[in-house]
Parts: sequence; structure tokens; C-alpha cells
Amino acid sequence: MTANVPAIEELERLAYASWPAAEVRDLDGWRLRFTGGVTRRANSVWTNESGDTLPLDARIAEVERFYQERGQLAFFQLSPLSRPARLDTELATRGYAIDAETSLQVADARTTARGASGPETVRIEPRLFDEWFEVSGRRGRFVAAQDVYRGLLERLGRRAHYALAVDGREPAAVGLLVIDAPWAGIFSMLTLAAYRRRGHANAIVRAMARTAVARGVERLYLQVEIDNAASLALYAACGFGERYRYHYRCRAGSDLKARS
Repeated sequence: MTANVPAIEELERLAYASWPAAEVRDLDGWRLRFTGGVTRRANSVWTNESGDTLPLDARIAEVERFYQERGQLAFFQLSPLSRPARLDTELATRGYAIDAETSLQVADARTTARGASGPETVRIEPRLFDEWFEVSGRRGRFVAAQDVYRGLLERLGRRAHYALAVDGREPAAVGLLVIDAPWAGIFSMLTLAAYRRRGHANAIVRAMARTAVARGVERLYLQVEIDNAASLALYAACGFGERYRYHYRCRAGSDLKARS
């Protein structure tokens, strides 16, 4: 698919709204997000808009002060729309290294919904339920920040749908669907180690696509790091293709690097 600026802008705004930070501060068009340990996205600067009130040096200094006050190193999320255009180069000059290069991918919802998903039953609820949180919150990457993660999920409100696949009678895999028709985003995909390579993730993606279609969704999107070969293969099989890439820049030593 050929990327174009309006499509990227729409997707960036959807993704921003679908992973709401606990604290957001506007800084001359940039949005400084802080959520205390739950993902780079919710603890980084969204840089797709920029005013002309502050010089770039002053803005970067204010970003660093904002995150230092909260006990975190500064992260910048950089997309093809980041402003000013020289921001990525300027951060590199200041010693900010590229982190977590990510592919934003899209798919036709009906095409994904029609694919084979295996025999297992996937439970999807329009509310957060305990079995889902047991996997995603208590046994996943946010185990050390469960309350913070729950708060983020609660901010999604009625847009969120929670998918759980079982293996026999045991919870095996989860996914999160965030609906903003005609789009829906897929997040928080996780299969527990003991149940991998059994088709649970595929079943969840297909089931969430069917739920999305039933609610007027035409297109799906998701974000996946480019070094995650298994997930890239799964999403390709489900009909997803890359629309564009983004990455972060940060200083070495951040404790968020393992919890993107």
C-alpha cells in the first residue's frame, strides 16, 4: 500500500486516542504523555504537531525537565509527520538513540474476519473481565504496574472489547480491540508461553475482526515491532500490510525498553 499524508495523519490520531496516557501536557503542539511504566507510547512525546512559540532547543529542554521530574528519561515518538522536520536529526545529534522501530499495519476488516480461525472458542466482552486481566495484567508484561495498566484500560471506556481464547478450560491468549468506526485497533496481543503455536493468536485476531465488522468497522490497524518475526508472520497471514513505520528516540538506560 502506498502511504499518503492524510492516511498517516488519520492513523496517528486514532492510535494516539486508543492508548490514552494518564497525564498529557501540551507543549507548543507536542503532547507530553506520562503513565508511569506502561509502554513507550504512553510515556513519550507525540510530535506530530508543532507550533512556533518556543525554539526547538527550549522545547527539548522542557521535555527533559518534564520527564526528569517524574523519574523517567525522555522518549520521543517519531513518525513521518513529526514536527519540525529536522527533529529526528536533532535528537540524534544530542545522543538520542533509535529504539523500537515499529510497523503500523492495516487490513480490510471483512477479509480478516473471513479467514479460518480454528475450532476454539474466543470469548469477547465489551468490558474488562477478570479472566482477561489475569492473563494480560497479572501474567503479562505489565505485572509490575497492574494498577497503572488497569487505569489505562478503564480510560478506553465503551470503545474497548476484550478477547480471550481458552485451551481446554485454561486461559491461553488475549487481545484488545479498540473501536473507532470505521476503524478499529488491535492491541495487547499475548499468548502464554505454554500455549504458543496452537493457533490461539490467529483465532483471536479473526474473532476480533468479526466483532469489529458487526459494529460498522471497515478497516483494522495494529502496531508491531519490526524485529518480532512471529507476530509479523501472523499478521501477514491475517491480511495485514505495512502502511508506514515509526520509531522512538531515547537516552540509554531507560527502564521502559522491555515494556513497549
